[in-house]
Amino acid sequence: MEVTKSLGGGSLIGAPIYYRNGDNYGTLCGLDTKPFHYTQDHVDLFKAMANLLGNVLELERANSEIESLSVPIVPISNEVAILPIIGDVSELRTEQLMEKALAESAKHQFDYLIFDLSGLANIRSESASLFLRIGQSLKLIGVQMIVTGIRPDLAIKAVQASSDFDQIVIKSNLQQALNWIGYKLIKN
Repeated sequence: MEVTKSLGGGSLIGAPIYYRNGDNYGTLCGLDTKPFHYTQDHVDLFKAMANLLGNVLELERANSEIESLSVPIVPISNEVAILPIIGDVSELRTEQLMEKALAESAKHQFDYLIFDLSGLANIRSESASLFLRIGQSLKLIGVQMIVTGIRPDLAIKAVQASSDFDQIVIKSNLQQALNWIGYKLIKN
């Protein structure tokens, strides 16, 4: 190996790091300028550490996929997209929602982004006020936020958190939101 040529003599031990699907990520290496006799225990330890690193990398990859699925922006036209919110919303997830909503809205130049909260299980009061900040941030880049599917318990939390709803449009369901924008279903 090129990196070991400058060391002269010495010792090198390495174990490949694999993802579960068999793809190679790289190699876990140990090297020294002095000669060293590795025992089977050393080899087994490096293999175990490489396997552990492969598992950590696999978890990181899975977590990344889950994060991208937790903010699924669904374009329905060049101007309009829907972001269905499902499950619990923590402060961290709300920040992820803001980042993704702003980035995707700017990238695709949406005019409207509909946040459908009908699948929302729970929201903390702090997150309710962060939703309002998402609306304000979207407005600054020229995107109108529309919120649909607010249940009574969520409405109470939102009002307790803040009462500044001027930046967003609120409709009871997705059909009303699309009608407000001007979308009509034309049957053939």
